[in-house]
Amino acid sequence: MRAIYANPPICRRRVLLLQGFRARADRELPTTGENPANPLAGPPVRRSLQAGDAKVLLIRHGPLSLRLQLRARQLRQLLDARTFWARGRSLHDLRRMLLGSAAVVSAWEGDHLVGFGRATSDGVFRAVLWDVVVAEQCEGYGLGRCIVEELLASSAVAKAERVYLMTTNSTGFYLKLGFSQSHGQQLLVRSIST
Repeated sequence: MRAIYANPPICRRRVLLLQGFRARADRELPTTGENPANPLAGPPVRRSLQAGDAKVLLIRHGPLSLRLQLRARQLRQLLDARTFWARGRSLHDLRRMLLGSAAVVSAWEGDHLVGFGRATSDGVFRAVLWDVVVAEQCEGYGLGRCIVEELLASSAVAKAERVYLMTTNSTGFYLKLGFSQSHGQQLLVRSIST
């Protein structure tokens, strides 16, 4: 596996090898400290898994998400191809979105983005998962589960008292990951016209 380091001087790196849904730590590299600029984002973490014949590298990004910032076109293509809620986002807005996210996870088959998810959080009381998406050729191998698990393990989300998400057609998937439906709450939306 080729190592890709987003923030080498300020991150703890771990490589996990995934067998089905069971991951085991292969090695733990030394910690050189958290990023004081954004302690909620946590250090970049990488794990490798098989998705069919493809080897996929999963990265939980540090605060700058440099790999994604530089490849925002691939992110836009993935969102346009696999979502209805995130189609047509501009590159500028995607880069701003990445900077405003407390946790970002991406999945790469070589140099091709095949999965993505992000979260916002205050780090104490509330966190929200957003934009979890997997390329069609990688569906059914547990990649979506791994992306959600990495988001939930990020320090900004793991410390939150309650984690929310909204889904239109993936309720069953999230129920298997420990989320439950909340019947006592109403979703209210205020859209800003562009």
